Amino acid sequence: MPIFEFTCKGCGNRFEKLQKSDSACQAECPACGSVEVQKEFSTFSSAGTSCQPTSSGGG
Repeated sequence: MPIFEFTCKGCGNRFEKLQKSDSACQAECPACGSVEVQKEFSTFSSAGTSCQPTSSGGG
């Protein structure tokens, strides 16, 4: 299940919620309890090897 990011329209709190991707956007702000939340665009990073060239010399 993916993690979605939300911002509360009431208090401005940003939080994450783990939920099914096909479910409706149903989240409650953990800070104030409001259900008036906005789903945010999430970014992600991936750990792995760098694609940067190395300075290993000639070719």
